Amino acid sequence: MLKITVIGLGLMGGSLVKALKKSKKNYRIWAIDTNKKNIKSALKDKYIEKGFYNYSNIKEVFEFADIIMICSIPSIALNIIKKYKNLIDDKKILSDFCGVKKDIFKATSNKKYIGLHPMAGKEKGGYENSTESLFKNSNAIIVANDKAKKEDIKKIEKLSKDIDCKKIIFSNAEKHDYMIAFTSQLMHIIACSIVNHKQFLESLGYEGNSLGDHTRVGTIDADMWSELFLYNSKYLSKSLSQYINCLSDFKKALNNKNIKELKKLMINSNKIKSERLKK
Repeated sequence: MLKITVIGLGLMGGSLVKALKKSKKNYRIWAIDTNKKNIKSALKDKYIEKGFYNYSNIKEVFEFADIIMICSIPSIALNIIKKYKNLIDDKKILSDFCGVKKDIFKATSNKKYIGLHPMAGKEKGGYENSTESLFKNSNAIIVANDKAKKEDIKKIEKLSKDIDCKKIIFSNAEKHDYMIAFTSQLMHIIACSIVNHKQFLESLGYEGNSLGDHTRVGTIDADMWSELFLYNSKYLSKSLSQYINCLSDFKKALNNKNIKELKKLMINSNKIKSERLKK
């Protein structure tokens, strides 16, 4: 039976404890969250065995756990690691759900670190929006350091499957952040940019499904995502620049009334997407 301490019962941490409970696998779960309401709710619904409102019992909580899972924004995760890592011995697996990994990876170099990033979320955060099915059929990315043994990585892989993640990808911290800049962070910037477009409010009644598809993540947790953007600013800025170049190609073709170039850009898009679907 694996014993897990979850730090942070927001959308991701709350969904984690709910999904583990639903799995009916052998997990014992304790949790820490400074929001008393979250802890009380999780205890009432028996998603966790024990819950704490502060860090006064942190030594006991860490001693209990086989896996310490930090489910918070990067700055809080880094602060927890810096402040309490001396209480984490070599038998413990230190993990996290953070959306960027490079800085976490550096901060945990002397610990058994296996980061996990399920590619799932909602427009609204918080424990009240967490659900046992949040991770169902999602991709999950695992990032481990050299101190993690194969059997340790297997435990995090099994946990990923137990919460219903479908495809497990093994990566390193650098590759993770490079790819996430495109697959996640850039997509949120695009959605926000469309919503900020001066025509967005006046478009009601004129839109089709494509507008909704492109703006689904336009409702965003500004505190969390601004931090994720800045922690990954190097790769995100590069990805954004490449996207701006793609937009510029279309704009240039339109300004020049160049139908051949417009068709060429679209045909190329069709070809690339077709190749991706084959993989």
